[in-house]
Amino acid sequence: MLKSSRNTRKEKKMQDTKQLDLLRGRILPTLVKLALPIMATSFVALAYTLTDMFWVSTLGEHAVAGVGTGGILFWLSDSLFSVARVGGQVLVGQSLGAKEPEEARSWARSALRLGYAIAVVLTIVFLFFHEQLTDIFNFNDPATIARSNTYLWIVGLAMIPRVGGRLYSSMLTASGNSFTPFAIFVTGLVINMVLDPLFILGFHMDVAGAALATLLSEVIAFIMMLVAIKRNDLFSDLGLVRAPLEPKRLKPIVKLGAPVSAQSAFHAIVTIVISRLIVRFGDLAVAAQRLGSQIESISWMTADGFAIAVNAFMAQNFGAREAGRVKHGYWSGFWLVSILCATTTAILFFFGGPIMALFFKDPLALEYGTDYLHVLSASQLLMGIQLLTTSAFAALGQSLVPSIVVTTLMVSRIPLAHYLSSTALGVNGIWWSFSITTNVAGLILVIVLPIYMRRLDKHLRPEASLCYDYSACEAPGEELE
Repeated sequence: MLKSSRNTRKEKKMQDTKQLDLLRGRILPTLVKLALPIMATSFVALAYTLTDMFWVSTLGEHAVAGVGTGGILFWLSDSLFSVARVGGQVLVGQSLGAKEPEEARSWARSALRLGYAIAVVLTIVFLFFHEQLTDIFNFNDPATIARSNTYLWIVGLAMIPRVGGRLYSSMLTASGNSFTPFAIFVTGLVINMVLDPLFILGFHMDVAGAALATLLSEVIAFIMMLVAIKRNDLFSDLGLVRAPLEPKRLKPIVKLGAPVSAQSAFHAIVTIVISRLIVRFGDLAVAAQRLGSQIESISWMTADGFAIAVNAFMAQNFGAREAGRVKHGYWSGFWLVSILCATTTAILFFFGGPIMALFFKDPLALEYGTDYLHVLSASQLLMGIQLLTTSAFAALGQSLVPSIVVTTLMVSRIPLAHYLSSTALGVNGIWWSFSITTNVAGLILVIVLPIYMRRLDKHLRPEASLCYDYSACEAPGEELE
């Protein structure tokens, strides 16, 4: 009785916040309202990245290659803490859908502890082993190597605030509040955009200026996030230090997050391996690919915004056993992402050259970059659908299947890129390996998910218990009893 009363008070507090109700109301407007702040954050991040690249490009193409390489390694680090982020967000969302706010708090606490532990390890790696990390890429120019080393160790100091901020953001999004993370990250990114030219050009700090601007903006955004969390009724007092450890919760979190993390990690590793193929065509080809991938991110950032929103929506409705809303949520996101990614396909194909010309003056770098955007435009639609469908699988407690599909196709890029680049296509053969594998993965997933959702009907019945250990769903909740 006491627990029921406490849960009722907690639910009432939750209703007093500005978070969206994902369990009731029209589906499409709810998804759009939830996704817009996430997408806006992504676009501001893209604007920052391109601005950052613009200022770095004033230092030369080798500086672009060095900073871009740091971006790949930080992408790899992000994939490691996505174990906690993905698992925590899904389980928090499902618990809230099942009207169990105390369970949601416990999942959030365990996910944050795991994430911070990973962040500490990553900080040590970037601080003390940055030279070994740079050696992986086999750069030809000493200036590129030196700049990459400098960028890595400075930005590596931001790992703890970077991880903490993104974990808190995922928890708030799972509860239906995507506006607070949006406001905080936009503020941090604006600060970064202001500091970049000041440090790079004003103080003549070269690549170190770009790194320091990133470090300071991450720290400021994290402090703002902590202030916001203190004002949130659900997550204000999680007791990260004083609350007892709950090792039993790590298994469900890791089971959900590990496949997604492994997928992202393999993607980053494959990109690093392929970078060694690209560097055969010169450091300018590497710079073109780094910049091209940032410009191309206009598609996947848009799609990922809706993917995160659909994940939160489906997870809560899965926990509430609302089968119809679960399915309609996915298909609403599907058509929205399809329209948006079709638009970005046209932008990259028809305006790829002029966009690249804003950053590159060297004719060869410009040619490489333009070709990259033209080839990658062929995969933007299915890339968006792949991201959305992978996120939908995770919301339903199944992250292994999409991770196997995507990772297998991702690894196949290596032999395909090696073969195609040895033909008359040259470096364009590497770009085509990206598009081909992305399209195949997207097609497979969009076929498999509807089949999987039909098999889940029995778990979406009102009388079914919420299962946190997805390897033992015949005995729901067994791991936590």
